[in-house]
Amino acid sequence: MNAEARQNFIHQLFCKSIDVMKTDEWKWPSYWDTQYKLRFLNESLTYATENEFWEQAAIIRDVKNEIVQETPGSVSGDSE
Repeated sequence: MNAEARQNFIHQLFCKSIDVMKTDEWKWPSYWDTQYKLRFLNESLTYATENEFWEQAAIIRDVKNEIVQETPGSVSGDSE
């Protein structure tokens, strides 16, 4: 597999993995705490915007907002 095909495969895998977050068919790993989830989402959002995956970026933002709303206290999850 050449570098371009490998990169295309990674992009497809990323998009499909994020797209499933629109459904009820996925769950977080049980050992991930809120901070770990938010770190994952922040890093995924960075990757999505850098690669102009706008639909996936919107999904990530929606999931992130759900987590922030569900979490008591002032967890923002912003790493910036």
